[in-house]
Amino acid sequence: MKKYISILWPLYVNELFRGMTFFLPIWILFFQSRGLGITEIGFVSSGVYLASVLLEYPSGIFADKYGRKLSLAISTILMCVVYLLEVTSYSLLQFYIAALLTGCAWAFTSGAREALIYDTLKEKGLEKENSKVLGNLDAISSIGGILSSLLGSMFFSMSSTLPYWLSIGANSIAFLSLIALNEPKYKKQGEAIQTAKIFKEGINLVWKNPVLKSLLLLYVPLFFFEEGWYLAQQPIMVGLGLPVVLLGTYQAAKTFIFGIGGIALPKLIGKFHHRTLLLSIIILEGIVWLALGGNNLLIVIIFSYILILVHQFWNYVDADIIHKHIP
Repeated sequence: MKKYISILWPLYVNELFRGMTFFLPIWILFFQSRGLGITEIGFVSSGVYLASVLLEYPSGIFADKYGRKLSLAISTILMCVVYLLEVTSYSLLQFYIAALLTGCAWAFTSGAREALIYDTLKEKGLEKENSKVLGNLDAISSIGGILSSLLGSMFFSMSSTLPYWLSIGANSIAFLSLIALNEPKYKKQGEAIQTAKIFKEGINLVWKNPVLKSLLLLYVPLFFFEEGWYLAQQPIMVGLGLPVVLLGTYQAAKTFIFGIGGIALPKLIGKFHHRTLLLSIIILEGIVWLALGGNNLLIVIIFSYILILVHQFWNYVDADIIHKHIP
């Protein structure tokens, strides 16, 4: 454990401060305070995924050509811009532009972070620790998330914009931490990156591999329902009787559970067959959604926490399957 921490410690610091999203417990309420309804908030959120999908592959090319570290740095800067746009926004258009930039930030992080970690570990012969490192980083991010969540709704009651300004400050520190990060040499000197060829091979691999196709099909319903819950949970909780000031405590508990999951869940991978793990995830998802459809505040809170672990476990299982099926 000490070996990979000594190699990746700047990334641990980065995750800690990027996890400090003080606005997270109240962002739906903040958008509503600026005049947006739930339908408009859903429309704005679609911009995140539109930009993320459109830039997923180009950002991957950028990361391969210019470096994963630079890609992560751009993502961090973009999130600072996003927070600045949102905290000063009173129009649907400005919120939507911020959402598009959020999607850009996601795209620059997606893949680049995991690739940087895996290649760094592989360079030191520690690639088998990949799932543990991903889990540890989630746990570290959760510490920042817990601290900011506990304070976020309290700051919101004092000033609706304060959580955003604090998030900008934390993200700025996250950016500075990347300066100390050493990037591995993941390709031979002078090796050309045949992006079109790689893209075609990737599409063919997913299309011909039934396991990877199954993952893609599973992701669609998981994403659909979880995103709907993500957009509605704060108004639902308040509607069921949870005081606004306790939204931060609710979010902090979610983040704490996420951190525990980051340590415990990767240990299950390798002990059970992938098919068993995926089937368990599907069954648990079904049970969770039945429970979340109720009107009991306590039950809804409990199963929202279970949903966090189910989705988190899906990410770890998914990553492990992909590494085993992609050369």
